[in-house]
Amino acid sequence: MKNHSVKNLGRRQFIQQGTALTGALVIGMHLPLTSEAAVGDANKPALANAWIQIAPNNKITLICARSEMGQDVYTSLPALLAEELNLPLSMIQVEIAGVAPVYINAMLGGQITGGSTSVREAFDKLRTAGAATRAVLVQAAAQRWNVAVADCKAMNGKVIHSSGKSATYGELASDASKLPLPEKPILKSPANFMVIGKETMRRLDTPVKVAGKAVYGIDVKIPGMAIASLAQCPVIGGTPTSYDASATMKVSGVIKVVQISDGIAVLAKDFYAARKGRDALKITWNEGPNAGLNNAVVRKALEAGLSKKGVIVKTTGDVNAVVAGGKSISADYFLPYLAHSTMEPVNCSADASNGKCRIIGPIQFQQGGQAVAAAAAGVKPEDVTIETAFLGGGFGRKLELDFIRQAAEISKAAGMPVKMLWTKEDDITHDFYRPMSIHRMEGVIGSNGQSLPQ
Repeated sequence: MKNHSVKNLGRRQFIQQGTALTGALVIGMHLPLTSEAAVGDANKPALANAWIQIAPNNKITLICARSEMGQDVYTSLPALLAEELNLPLSMIQVEIAGVAPVYINAMLGGQITGGSTSVREAFDKLRTAGAATRAVLVQAAAQRWNVAVADCKAMNGKVIHSSGKSATYGELASDASKLPLPEKPILKSPANFMVIGKETMRRLDTPVKVAGKAVYGIDVKIPGMAIASLAQCPVIGGTPTSYDASATMKVSGVIKVVQISDGIAVLAKDFYAARKGRDALKITWNEGPNAGLNNAVVRKALEAGLSKKGVIVKTTGDVNAVVAGGKSISADYFLPYLAHSTMEPVNCSADASNGKCRIIGPIQFQQGGQAVAAAAAGVKPEDVTIETAFLGGGFGRKLELDFIRQAAEISKAAGMPVKMLWTKEDDITHDFYRPMSIHRMEGVIGSNGQSLPQ
């Protein structure tokens, strides 16, 4: 598995390249198809579009536009492609997409992984891309051999003629890239599926994870990178007023201390030194508008709300007549604030330098990350590259963009690449929480303790 940086496509370039498939594929847009001459390099794609790359050596790659956080898009999405290309799943490699309009999740309105939408949103889109690619590969083979398309079949990475002659997809890729893709390629019937839903499917990312080769955000390394530990206000929304780093700079391994919009970052050669230096900081905080807010205050407000008149969502029949003579029961249910508490703590690596900004980390919302990093680093969005690592859990937490902004701010302030790493305590105390709530349930049972007559 590789991180794959796709060049950011401008609107004009995107439209100019968009002559490949029907508008129904990607939110009314076409898929860009490009031909790249693979002279002297069997690994360089000869046929490439937003989703598929086929190199002369028959290396077939899916450009995966959804983040992998345990839900297995590294297998389910390649399976969609493999099915229509008539390939065993093992022949598909996976690379991670950068930021581009073509990768927007049509069900969520952004380049977002969430809401259990990855397979639903990609099911027809990736299958169509695979079927269209299969069609031009077969057509390229038929033209090369001067035979009828109907006498050629694509299977297991080769196009085979009824006479027995064959060529690999990679050998045909350059010719196929010159052909127009069919507007409405024929998709396989589920009755003919060979990959999707079959027991033979195995996770493609298991080997790299078992071998410890999968790169999560917390594993990222950039040459010359420092590790940053960020001190944040105990009250969410607070900002630093002043700080004294004299004791911090005496800690072995500490490189420098920088202030950003919502905290003080200690940069060091390793996390132990960064955290130890952070603990030595003396900070005066402006606790902001939430200074007087705590759990007790929020709970009291919620409890007061229970006495207010609610909204009637639906009325069916004569409730009062049914419950007359019954026994009333009531119960209150309290739910506290809940942190996402992913196994991998919040982290992000950034290199803001020379008018560019590189972001690498566990990200669920790539377009949003590009926008906030650009603002934090003081560069244009098109000058920000987003590289998505494996996520050690997401649950929606890494849809948020605070940690991306913080990493970019720290790198810009420090003038060096950094990996910002929160502690677990930071994660619990500075999350975007599931809300606190109180629910009052009231009902009536029959006087005999059983259900009321209907």
